[in-house]
Amino acid sequence: MPLRTLIALLLCAPLLATAGCTRALHVPFEDWRPYSFIDANGRHTGLETELLAAVAQAAGCRVSYVRGVPRNRRMPMLAAGELDLLIAATPVPTDQAWYTRPYREEVFGAFMRASEAQQEARSMDDLLRARLRLVTHRGPVSVPVINDFNAQGLLTWFEDYAKGVQLMALRRGDVLLGDSVAIAHAARAAGVSLVELPFDVVRGPVTYKLSRKSMSEAQLKAFDQAIQRLEAQGELQRIRNRWLAASAKPR
Repeated sequence: MPLRTLIALLLCAPLLATAGCTRALHVPFEDWRPYSFIDANGRHTGLETELLAAVAQAAGCRVSYVRGVPRNRRMPMLAAGELDLLIAATPVPTDQAWYTRPYREEVFGAFMRASEAQQEARSMDDLLRARLRLVTHRGPVSVPVINDFNAQGLLTWFEDYAKGVQLMALRRGDVLLGDSVAIAHAARAAGVSLVELPFDVVRGPVTYKLSRKSMSEAQLKAFDQAIQRLEAQGELQRIRNRWLAASAKPR
């Protein structure tokens, strides 16, 4: 590690120690395998769970997961300070929340049944022109072409990835769109043979989204510094590698 970087990180340490939280942060729980789930021993685990635990601890905070929060209630609750943090957020202009620096990359892909995969397709527009039915997640990521499938009556929504894979197995759709790692994990768990098409629909960094109502700018800085320090130490990469290697899939 360059000496200049090491000195900067050491100077950050007092700030991280003093900008901690006076109570546990309220974060909504979602069964989103392999990112966040309850294992066979009743332990909350997953890629996102481990990343947030490491970052929060380095920032002087603890995490308390809140169950049963509908997806459409999360942003209003964050704005009201009833939730403190949302994971895997894509920054958009808002005066209700702060965004940390990125802590991992997110990739959305398109999957088809192995026996029908159109490997020559190079975009979602190619699939739309073929009039294939799209199955996709009711989530925060907006992909404009989804509206085009909807306008042509070629769209089916699902609420969780296991359901999306089931819809593909039942032939209720031709193309499954969503988080590549989550889809590959759900397909393996269900024994459904799906193939990811050779293009990314969305690829970009995600951040933590912090409530302006319940959290301070000092805490935002503490999270940013924690992410920076853990990246420099290689800890976040070790967590990502461990989970993503276990979820690796052929393209």
